[in-house]
Amino acid sequence: MYIGYFDEFGHNGPYISRQDPSYKTHPVFGLGGFIIPADNVRKLSGAFRTIKETGLQEEIDAKVLARGKRVEHWEKKGAALLTTRNIETYRETRRIIARTLNALERLNAQVVFYGQEKPRGTFEQTGESNQDRYDHAIKQLIARTQWSIPDDENFLMVLDKQGIKERMEVFAGAAAFMFSNQDATRLLEPPMEVESHLYQTVQCADWICALLGRIGAYKFDPDFAEFSWAPTYFGKRLAQVTSSKSKIRSCTGETLDMFPRHLGSLKTCYNIQDPLPPQQS
Repeated sequence: MYIGYFDEFGHNGPYISRQDPSYKTHPVFGLGGFIIPADNVRKLSGAFRTIKETGLQEEIDAKVLARGKRVEHWEKKGAALLTTRNIETYRETRRIIARTLNALERLNAQVVFYGQEKPRGTFEQTGESNQDRYDHAIKQLIARTQWSIPDDENFLMVLDKQGIKERMEVFAGAAAFMFSNQDATRLLEPPMEVESHLYQTVQCADWICALLGRIGAYKFDPDFAEFSWAPTYFGKRLAQVTSSKSKIRSCTGETLDMFPRHLGSLKTCYNIQDPLPPQQS
């Protein structure tokens, strides 16, 4: 039995450019995280909590213990941790991520993700909706998770609770998908949602997604060149613990799709003159 812990990366809303006054969130939307043998879940929870609490001790002392809050319910969001300033200023931030990736590898976990570059424009201009994008991403994630585990194993999927109305409809679609598609036959239940502050494993998935979001932004839009630190510092190590079935799909042609072996490369997915080498999906 395997259990997958997943979250969103990028942003599901319309995107035009980083300078656009209304649609400037992120060029990519996807779902990612990791799949791990059930017997190792508790070990990973303990390992991640130790990494988080030792690496962020000063922040915990100031924001948690000093205010009489419970450390075990404290959550550091990946987006707040993995800022350019933190990466460039604090070596410990880089060490925290390295330790997290090492823990995943040590406990036989695999990072799995699926994302897609969003066509530029409003929903009206692109003909896509939040629900369409999420529905496609969750079904792709289910299939790629199944492809990533041994043929004789089943799995469950746990996601951070977001409270988005469309997400419930997408989960209903995932329930139908698991009974109608051969690439979802080993998913035991439809994806489940939990409160992330109670689950170290889901918080770990959030950190992985924050890293994927930084790499995806750098790869698919020149306006995010500041995130070159993401593939530089973490890309090759992340690739080593990532399922080969993972990908981010380009909206301008499959020769610009991003696969795990591209995570550590500074080549981008928007430069038609210098595309990433193709790979079968």
